[in-house]
Amino acid sequence: MNRRDRIKLSLTRNWKFPGRERLAHFLKSSDNLRKDLQNGLTWLNDEPIAIYTTADNYIECCILETGTYEAEIEKLISISLREGDTALDIGANIGLQSLRMARYTGKTGQVLCFEPLPHLQKKLLNNVALNRAVNIKLFPYALSDNSAILQLSVNEQAWNQGTFNIGGNENGYPKQKIIVMVADDLPELLHLTELHMIKIDVEGFELNVLNGLKKTIVKFKPRIIFEYDENYWTRNTTSVIECYELLKEFHYSLFQIYPAGCELICSAAEFKSGNIFCIQQNPDDDKA
Repeated sequence: MNRRDRIKLSLTRNWKFPGRERLAHFLKSSDNLRKDLQNGLTWLNDEPIAIYTTADNYIECCILETGTYEAEIEKLISISLREGDTALDIGANIGLQSLRMARYTGKTGQVLCFEPLPHLQKKLLNNVALNRAVNIKLFPYALSDNSAILQLSVNEQAWNQGTFNIGGNENGYPKQKIIVMVADDLPELLHLTELHMIKIDVEGFELNVLNGLKKTIVKFKPRIIFEYDENYWTRNTTSVIECYELLKEFHYSLFQIYPAGCELICSAAEFKSGNIFCIQQNPDDDKA
């Protein structure tokens, strides 16, 4: 790593004021940085977690340059999980949120993570081994509200490595066979005796996953974090209103997640692109 990149990373990773990610983007690293860090390691500033990095995708580059990624999600995980708890990470990507969950559930707890893309499965398993997270179990398929076998066109070098196209290879990328399952039908979930948290990040198919988890949600009432990306949801014709009404039917309060905290969402019209935190309230509160 050259001297300029070392100075730049030291500045951006230790920046204590707002705008750290924008600063990192402005002080762009040299083209040689990716080559220098091929199969290298980077770690989070305030968490005992390290990951392998190639610095050629958004999540890994963000961790490298800023020392964190979605730190507000880590805060919610930390207040939601305890030693011995069980959590689901659906759309686990490189495994960062799984590792965070594993840290708080401990050796007596478990994290069941779901990632259908083979190149991300490999990264996830490498990161799990690096951090000796013995309580993480990977399931190599996608979750939805209907079972299926899909042919996906996947660009493994995309900046956002979790994206794909359903059906063909019109973009010139090879097809990959992906198995899709319904969460409520999985033996691994049917045999659970408790479930405390679910995280869902599946590029616009979050409502499909929630619909396939209805029985599990009713049974265990877990806390839920899911991503709402207006562009992806619009592209997939996913209904924000249906999502909001479904979670309210299950007596959840919904909150928009910001770096400093969470703002209560009182209608579907208040959804903003970002992450949503859901925590079940007392059903009697709705009658007050």
